[in-house]
Amino acid sequence: MISSPPSHGQNAVPVELTPDPGFCVKTRVQPDGYKLFVNICHHPAIPSAEGHLPLVLSERRDDTDKAGQPCMIFDAIFNPTICSKAAKDTKLRGTLIDVALARIEEKTGFTLSRSIATPNIKSKGAIPPRTARIPAFWASSGSLSTAHIQELGAPAVPSWTWSPTREGCRIVIQVPELTKPLYASTTLDVEARRLLFTGGSRYHLDTPLLPPKQGTGAPVGGTKFLPTTVDPDSAVAEWDVKKKELVVQIKWASVVAREREKEEKNELAEVRDKNKPK
Repeated sequence: MISSPPSHGQNAVPVELTPDPGFCVKTRVQPDGYKLFVNICHHPAIPSAEGHLPLVLSERRDDTDKAGQPCMIFDAIFNPTICSKAAKDTKLRGTLIDVALARIEEKTGFTLSRSIATPNIKSKGAIPPRTARIPAFWASSGSLSTAHIQELGAPAVPSWTWSPTREGCRIVIQVPELTKPLYASTTLDVEARRLLFTGGSRYHLDTPLLPPKQGTGAPVGGTKFLPTTVDPDSAVAEWDVKKKELVVQIKWASVVAREREKEEKNELAEVRDKNKPK
């Protein structure tokens, strides 16, 4: 059985990858049935090695399918020659899929169905470029030009926690290497079910706030999901420079919905009072 190579604790170098799409497969997380897409793609930085299939696996991305239902996406990046051969070799194609699914299971703790579908698309969504840390011997194997090796390492995923408040929750993002230039380049985007944070080229966090299904996995950079959706418009973010933390106070969407309903009732009552005959 061809498998991905074992880790030998070798030195790693950061490399900028812009993968080209190969083909896409669709499976589901068991037993929840949550839909998961795998983009089998390729880049020349990944070597072709006899006896195993080196690959770089992306972080999880959350998206929606054609029906608007939530799904997740992973990119499995292989060597271009291997992907080209797999297009003509059904057995090798199946092996690439098996290796990719096994690596995703190892990374996430998910159990994935081996009953897969192959949508008639090269990739689910655009495959974003990424900086990956690859073993040094890969970079010196001749498959990678030195022009692709970057001085900067891959962005770190900051850790974050949350705690409940009376009307919502308090999210704390840890930024231990906070500096003035980094502070000036940070961005924060809180969605109803998603949290995005960047700190220049040093930090990057993109995580769902809710689980695909109750009890499945853990959020990126965190230990537990939120119990319900939040209201993005209610978010208030403040820096605690001393602790090097970004603190976000936000309300549950249900709380804001009740507040709006109450306001609408009060406004309607005022209109009725004004229109009462005197």
